Amino acid sequence: MEYINRLILDKIKSGFINNRIIIIIGSRQVGKTTVLEMYKEYIPKDYLIFYFNLEDISSLSVCENFDSLKSYLKDKGTDIEKQKIFLIIDEFQYIKNATKLFKMIYDIYTNINILASGSSSIEIQKHLKESLAGRKKVYNMYTLSFEEYIRFKSENKYTEYLQLDYTSSSNNLIEFYNKDYLEDYLVYGGYPKVTLLNNKVEKIEEIQDIYNSYIQKDVKSLIRGENISVYNNLLKIISSQIGSLLNIHELSNTLKTSRREILKYLDILEQTFIIKLIRPFHSNKRTEVSKMPKVYLMDNGIINYSIGNFSHIAYRQNLGNYIENFVLTEILKYKPIQYEVYFWRTRQGTEIDFILQGDDELIPVEVKWQNSEKVYVPKSFISFFSINKNVKRAVVITKHVSTKIYKYDKDIYFIPAILFNKFLKEIGK
Repeated sequence: MEYINRLILDKIKSGFINNRIIIIIGSRQVGKTTVLEMYKEYIPKDYLIFYFNLEDISSLSVCENFDSLKSYLKDKGTDIEKQKIFLIIDEFQYIKNATKLFKMIYDIYTNINILASGSSSIEIQKHLKESLAGRKKVYNMYTLSFEEYIRFKSENKYTEYLQLDYTSSSNNLIEFYNKDYLEDYLVYGGYPKVTLLNNKVEKIEEIQDIYNSYIQKDVKSLIRGENISVYNNLLKIISSQIGSLLNIHELSNTLKTSRREILKYLDILEQTFIIKLIRPFHSNKRTEVSKMPKVYLMDNGIINYSIGNFSHIAYRQNLGNYIENFVLTEILKYKPIQYEVYFWRTRQGTEIDFILQGDDELIPVEVKWQNSEKVYVPKSFISFFSINKNVKRAVVITKHVSTKIYKYDKDIYFIPAILFNKFLKEIGK
């Protein structure tokens, strides 16, 4: 079977240079199983490869504890003391004490490598931090980035896209990718199975199946059955407010449930890669934690399924919010690990959509999709520059315009939304 390459493969390859356990965490249907299959080609030939999909009961029984796995490998004629072994374990969250199993293998058998995937949950994240500290590398896997999306649609257009320069590309060429790729991406999102379908009804049905599977397999184990409807309604409200400040008190009143329950559901939504909460940037960390976050969704198909609207994206009144959400998801998929993302808002209402902080610098990013034909520095940048001295560059996200100017002793980049990932790849180098 011919697979389409995913960006995370390069991360996994580099991760195994200094680690023997690599774990991929992500929501259902983002392509984790496919990536595990693809990685088999990169495993050195002197390794014995064993693959376990733990949604299969027989595989789960083999991996449920250290002794059963060791017996299985011996029954297969494997010398677990001497031979190089590569274990690929899919959906490892089904093992009750997965991190205990991984820890024992790591500590006892230096000849065994593990590549595992799991649908994220609060319990998994907790155990990864507590039990496998210093023993593993964890990568978050998301739905397709825009670059990957183009590749899934057309290898030729993907090759052409790679040649585009984010500071000097033709407006007409940018408009082509906006019309032929971005508009569809903003409606149906980036789940691989959805992307490979061409029929609108089939796309929506696939998104529905993905969402229902998420509720049945991930959420019902964490929420009492009678509160699933509240959970769904919360997601629906959030989907209609992407890029907005999240008021917990208002949500509690609207859904007629406690603040504690709302916070619990938000945590589940974030830990299962459905939403992302962005905190405000402040030099005082205590202040940062105390202020309202902004909320975004990690896939546009889920947004539109939640609100029941798959109409043409160009005619939406809140198109700017969708672009802002798009920019945030690209940041999360491409930003270097040492960079964190925030937003900036003063008491007077001056606001910058995103602040990237890392490597002793701050990079303000403002989305100006609707007014993207003019090259001008937003007033909010000037205010931010006056307060923060460690700003060397700033970014204005545009619809078409791609250029760079030098002003206020800073490099100011004007980058089309569809090319912003190219800038993100270069920061931190």
